[in-house]
Amino acid sequence: VPFTPATYVVDAMQNCLLGQLEYYLSPQNMAQDLYLRQRMDNEGWIPISLLASFKRVRQLHTDAAIVREVLSRSAVVEVSGDCVRMGGRQWVLFVLPNAPRSMITVGDHG
Repeated sequence: VPFTPATYVVDAMQNCLLGQLEYYLSPQNMAQDLYLRQRMDNEGWIPISLLASFKRVRQLHTDAAIVREVLSRSAVVEVSGDCVRMGGRQWVLFVLPNAPRSMITVGDHG
């Protein structure tokens, strides 16, 4: 079940997909998911294509554009271009010291 309440009509697949994606980007998961944390840049951004490649996500949908669209509806994550990060600056707690420099600029959010 997603953290974001649905304020619009969504099908069951998109609701399940949102729940799975929000889980991957939750503090509970990030606390134990070194693989995902190693793929964050120094501003907490993760390529949406990476999340779209995960088996549980692919079982729900194989189109990265749909994955991005579903993520953009979340109230608990931020989407910028083809990247996503935890919302509310929670990402700061999980960025590794050797994370690559972010290529996302503030004006890219949306």
